[in-house]
Amino acid sequence: MSIDITGFSFSAISTFKSCPRAFAYKYIKKLPEAFYTIEAYMGGCVHKTLEWAYNQRQEGYEPTLDMAWEQYKGSWNSGNFENIIIVKDDMAKEDYFNQGRDFIGYFFNHVFPQDKSTTLYLEHQFEMPMGEEIVYRGVIDRISKGVDGTIRVTDYKTGRVEHPLENLQLPSYALYIFQHNIDQEIELCFEDLREQRTMVVSFSRKELKRIKEELLQEIEQIRNTKEEDFITRPSMLCLWCGYNNICDNPHESVKAKRGESTGIDFQEACPLCGGRLYERKGKFGPFLGCSNFPQCRYTRDLGVDRSNPAADPQTKGEDICPECGSLLRKRTGKYGPFMGCSNYPECRFTRPII
Repeated sequence: MSIDITGFSFSAISTFKSCPRAFAYKYIKKLPEAFYTIEAYMGGCVHKTLEWAYNQRQEGYEPTLDMAWEQYKGSWNSGNFENIIIVKDDMAKEDYFNQGRDFIGYFFNHVFPQDKSTTLYLEHQFEMPMGEEIVYRGVIDRISKGVDGTIRVTDYKTGRVEHPLENLQLPSYALYIFQHNIDQEIELCFEDLREQRTMVVSFSRKELKRIKEELLQEIEQIRNTKEEDFITRPSMLCLWCGYNNICDNPHESVKAKRGESTGIDFQEACPLCGGRLYERKGKFGPFLGCSNFPQCRYTRDLGVDRSNPAADPQTKGEDICPECGSLLRKRTGKYGPFMGCSNYPECRFTRPII
């Protein structure tokens, strides 16, 4: 028996891929999350600031960087931090505030002044019928029209970023855009504020059939999943999940925070910096990683003899995923070689090989 749900989004599909149980909690049972992560809160404050900046420009004003920083500060201070958590032991609230401030600084110094396009929509919410009893929803950060008439769909990213065509987020937005009698190619853009880069690709109407089929396949997989098959997929990302307080099978890192027995001594000290070592899961098996990552990049394979320090293999810093701490492996995709997280699909971090 399939589930009774008709509304879908890219976020919902991504949640299902990461952890079907979390999807069930959020989209079927509609349970509230126990907390909000500081990364998401900071990203929301940055998005509000960029939206404000483009609104100012539409009204005939040209906001300065100092004005944007004040807007960001006001947005940050207006939040309720009681339900916001910080997972990373080496980060404090002020660190995330400054990180967001740096993102805005980059944007106002390198992107905003050069952007001569006309804003058509900001934070545009849409609903798109995808077939019988299926509706696809989304929120597009910005839709703009360039001086040459090109329509661009932009999403601002403060976290990890894939190629615009590596997932269905922007292509699914293109499905909606092309419903409005647009014949020419449009541009799909990720503004990567963390890595300070603009990633733009052209997208034509001829790609729509393939994208729609892929999107419907993802949706039907969810709809055809039996209730008992919405299982957990434990990973280090469980620490950031707002349902880890009610989940009956979270990752060992969550169990350790609860004070439950995991069979691993999570209080073992890092031999390089004295931080705590946590078990992490990679494609080639479990390993220990330092809680002070990325400042400290010590790792140790759990398959080696702990009593023999000489046997501890230490990976190079660039071989560790900055999102979950797993090992990165070289892969080849349709756009060539890249580094991908060994904890895929739980973690989808990728980095181009330059």
